[in-house]
Amino acid sequence: MSNEVTPTEGIAQSLVPYYTDGGKKARYLSYIVAGFSVMEAVKLAKVHLKTVQHWRANPDFTEIEARSTSEIRKQLSDELIDIEFTRNFRLVLAKDFQVLFKDAMGAGLTEKEQQYLMLIRKFYTPQQFAMIKQLVSPTGGDGNAFDFTRTVLEIRLSKETGSVR
Repeated sequence: MSNEVTPTEGIAQSLVPYYTDGGKKARYLSYIVAGFSVMEAVKLAKVHLKTVQHWRANPDFTEIEARSTSEIRKQLSDELIDIEFTRNFRLVLAKDFQVLFKDAMGAGLTEKEQQYLMLIRKFYTPQQFAMIKQLVSPTGGDGNAFDFTRTVLEIRLSKETGSVR
Protein backbone atom coordinates (compact mmCIF):
# COMPACT_ATOMS: atom_id res chain seq x y z
CA MET A 1 0.00 0.00 0.00
CA SER A 2 1.28 3.47 -0.86
CA ASN A 3 2.26 6.05 1.75
CA GLU A 4 1.25 8.91 -0.52
CA VAL A 5 -1.07 11.49 0.99
CA THR A 6 -4.38 11.86 -0.85
CA PRO A 7 -5.73 15.39 -1.50
CA THR A 8 -8.34 14.90 1.22
CA GLU A 9 -5.72 13.75 3.72
CA GLY A 10 -3.51 16.67 2.77
CA ILE A 11 -6.33 19.15 3.41
CA ALA A 12 -7.16 17.46 6.72
CA GLN A 13 -3.51 17.45 7.78
CA SER A 14 -3.11 21.11 6.87
CA LEU A 15 -5.95 21.95 9.27
CA VAL A 16 -4.37 20.14 12.21
CA PRO A 17 -2.28 22.66 14.16
CA TYR A 18 1.24 21.70 15.22
CA TYR A 19 1.24 18.60 13.04
CA THR A 20 1.96 19.94 9.57
CA ASP A 21 5.00 17.68 9.17
CA GLY A 22 2.84 14.84 7.86
CA GLY A 23 3.89 12.41 10.60
CA LYS A 24 1.87 9.66 12.24
CA LYS A 25 0.09 12.07 14.60
CA ALA A 26 -1.03 14.23 11.68
CA ARG A 27 -2.17 11.18 9.73
CA TYR A 28 -4.15 9.85 12.70
CA LEU A 29 -5.71 13.26 13.42
CA SER A 30 -6.53 13.80 9.75
CA TYR A 31 -8.68 10.66 9.83
CA ILE A 32 -10.35 11.85 13.05
CA VAL A 33 -11.02 15.22 11.39
CA ALA A 34 -12.49 13.42 8.36
CA GLY A 35 -15.06 11.72 10.61
CA PHE A 36 -13.54 8.28 11.17
CA SER A 37 -13.85 6.65 14.59
CA VAL A 38 -10.77 6.29 16.78
CA MET A 39 -10.40 2.61 15.84
CA GLU A 40 -10.82 3.34 12.13
CA ALA A 41 -8.29 6.19 12.34
CA VAL A 42 -5.83 3.92 14.16
CA LYS A 43 -6.08 1.30 11.42
CA LEU A 44 -5.97 3.77 8.52
CA ALA A 45 -3.03 5.72 10.01
CA LYS A 46 -1.26 2.44 10.74
CA VAL A 47 -0.58 3.21 14.39
CA HIS A 48 -1.35 1.22 17.52
CA LEU A 49 -4.09 2.23 19.93
CA LYS A 50 -1.50 2.15 22.72
CA THR A 51 0.49 4.77 20.77
CA VAL A 52 -2.57 7.02 20.59
CA GLN A 53 -3.14 6.50 24.31
CA HIS A 54 0.48 7.51 24.91
CA TRP A 55 0.01 10.64 22.78
CA ARG A 56 -3.04 11.51 24.89
CA ALA A 57 -0.75 11.96 27.90
CA ASN A 58 0.24 15.24 26.23
CA PRO A 59 -2.42 17.91 26.97
CA ASP A 60 -1.70 19.68 23.66
CA PHE A 61 -2.45 16.50 21.72
CA THR A 62 -5.61 15.84 23.74
CA GLU A 63 -6.84 19.39 23.06
CA ILE A 64 -6.16 19.08 19.32
CA GLU A 65 -7.84 15.68 19.19
CA ALA A 66 -10.92 17.13 20.91
CA ARG A 67 -11.02 20.14 18.57
CA SER A 68 -10.61 17.78 15.60
CA THR A 69 -14.08 16.37 16.19
CA SER A 70 -15.78 19.76 16.18
CA GLU A 71 -14.46 23.03 14.77
CA ILE A 72 -11.68 21.55 12.60
CA ARG A 73 -14.11 18.98 11.15
CA LYS A 74 -16.49 21.81 10.14
CA GLN A 75 -13.62 23.67 8.45
CA LEU A 76 -12.57 20.49 6.61
CA SER A 77 -16.12 19.91 5.49
CA ASP A 78 -16.37 23.43 4.11
CA GLU A 79 -13.04 23.19 2.28
CA LEU A 80 -13.80 19.77 0.81
CA ILE A 81 -17.20 20.89 -0.45
CA ASP A 82 -15.63 23.95 -2.02
CA ILE A 83 -12.81 22.00 -3.67
CA GLU A 84 -14.99 19.14 -4.92
CA PHE A 85 -17.68 21.49 -6.24
CA THR A 86 -15.05 23.60 -8.01
CA ARG A 87 -13.41 20.51 -9.55
CA ASN A 88 -16.74 19.09 -10.72
CA PHE A 89 -17.89 22.44 -12.05
CA ARG A 90 -14.65 22.77 -14.04
CA LEU A 91 -15.34 19.39 -15.66
CA VAL A 92 -18.90 20.45 -16.51
CA LEU A 93 -17.58 23.61 -18.17
CA ALA A 94 -15.02 21.58 -20.12
CA LYS A 95 -17.76 19.27 -21.42
CA ASP A 96 -19.94 22.26 -22.33
CA PHE A 97 -17.01 23.82 -24.19
CA GLN A 98 -16.33 20.65 -26.19
CA VAL A 99 -19.89 20.42 -27.43
CA LEU A 100 -20.29 24.18 -28.03
CA PHE A 101 -16.96 24.39 -29.86
CA LYS A 102 -17.75 21.39 -32.05
CA ASP A 103 -21.08 22.99 -32.97
CA ALA A 104 -19.50 26.40 -33.62
CA MET A 105 -16.95 24.82 -35.97
CA GLY A 106 -19.77 23.36 -38.01
CA ALA A 107 -18.86 19.78 -37.21
CA GLY A 108 -21.80 17.45 -37.10
CA LEU A 109 -23.09 16.71 -33.63
CA THR A 110 -24.27 13.27 -32.65
CA GLU A 111 -27.88 12.98 -31.48
CA LYS A 112 -26.64 12.75 -27.89
CA GLU A 113 -24.49 15.88 -28.31
CA GLN A 114 -27.41 17.74 -29.91
CA GLN A 115 -29.63 16.87 -26.94
CA TYR A 116 -26.88 17.95 -24.56
CA LEU A 117 -26.50 21.25 -26.41
CA MET A 118 -30.22 21.94 -26.17
CA LEU A 119 -30.15 21.11 -22.46
CA ILE A 120 -27.21 23.35 -21.55
CA ARG A 121 -28.36 26.38 -23.52
CA LYS A 122 -30.95 27.26 -20.88
CA PHE A 123 -28.16 27.59 -18.31
CA TYR A 124 -26.25 30.23 -20.30
CA THR A 125 -28.30 33.26 -19.28
CA PRO A 126 -27.27 36.55 -17.66
CA GLN A 127 -28.88 35.40 -14.40
CA GLN A 128 -26.93 32.15 -14.39
CA PHE A 129 -23.73 34.03 -15.22
CA ALA A 130 -24.33 36.39 -12.27
CA MET A 131 -24.80 33.39 -9.96
CA ILE A 132 -21.61 31.77 -11.25
CA LYS A 133 -19.66 34.98 -10.72
CA GLN A 134 -20.99 35.11 -7.18
CA LEU A 135 -20.05 31.48 -6.70
CA VAL A 136 -16.43 31.87 -7.74
CA SER A 137 -15.92 35.17 -5.93
CA PRO A 138 -14.30 34.57 -2.54
CA THR A 139 -16.59 37.17 -0.95
CA GLY A 140 -19.70 36.38 -2.93
CA GLY A 141 -19.32 39.55 -5.02
CA ASP A 142 -21.10 41.74 -2.47
CA GLY A 143 -18.49 41.97 0.26
CA ASN A 144 -20.13 39.22 2.31
CA ALA A 145 -18.65 35.78 2.79
CA PHE A 146 -19.75 33.20 0.21
CA ASP A 147 -22.76 31.17 1.36
CA PHE A 148 -22.79 27.82 -0.47
CA THR A 149 -26.21 26.85 0.85
CA ARG A 150 -27.79 30.13 -0.25
CA THR A 151 -26.29 29.75 -3.72
CA VAL A 152 -27.62 26.20 -4.11
CA LEU A 153 -31.06 27.36 -2.99
CA GLU A 154 -30.98 30.27 -5.46
CA ILE A 155 -30.03 27.92 -8.30
CA ARG A 156 -32.80 25.50 -7.31
CA LEU A 157 -35.36 28.34 -7.09
CA SER A 158 -34.32 29.70 -10.48
CA LYS A 159 -34.73 26.22 -12.00
CA GLU A 160 -38.17 25.80 -10.39
CA THR A 161 -39.24 29.29 -11.50
CA GLY A 162 -37.97 28.61 -15.01
CA SER A 163 -39.84 25.31 -15.25
CA VAL A 164 -43.12 26.93 -14.14
CA ARG A 165 -43.04 29.45 -17.00
